[in-house]
Amino acid sequence: MVEPGIPTVDLSPFLRDDDNNGKHKAIEIITKACSEYGFFQIVNHGVSLDLMRRALELSKSFFDYSDEEKKKSRPSSNAPLPAGYNRDPPQSLDKKEYVLVFPPGSSFNVYPENPPQFRHIYLFSIVNS
Repeated sequence: MVEPGIPTVDLSPFLRDDDNNGKHKAIEIITKACSEYGFFQIVNHGVSLDLMRRALELSKSFFDYSDEEKKKSRPSSNAPLPAGYNRDPPQSLDKKEYVLVFPPGSSFNVYPENPPQFRHIYLFSIVNS
């Protein structure tokens, strides 16, 4: 049975080496949340509120651009992975658009050129989290 409320995952055990029980519990919550809800919220992840706000501002700016501008960040047609800007197909019930980014060292990443700070804030958040 699905419980009311958004499932919450505490990631603080992953920031310590000595909490295997906490890590196991977090994994169980994520597994259950994905199968029963399709989403969850994360707390105690170590990313500052200021950094999250800035990342959300830049993301909103990117998605407010014209389709032409956003499409400049699409993966090439022969890319092995769909990194970069994508949009669900027109026949899809979901009409979402998104930017898929792999770890910073990945050669598959296609970062948006605009807003100019987008890549920097993403890389900064990975390095400092």
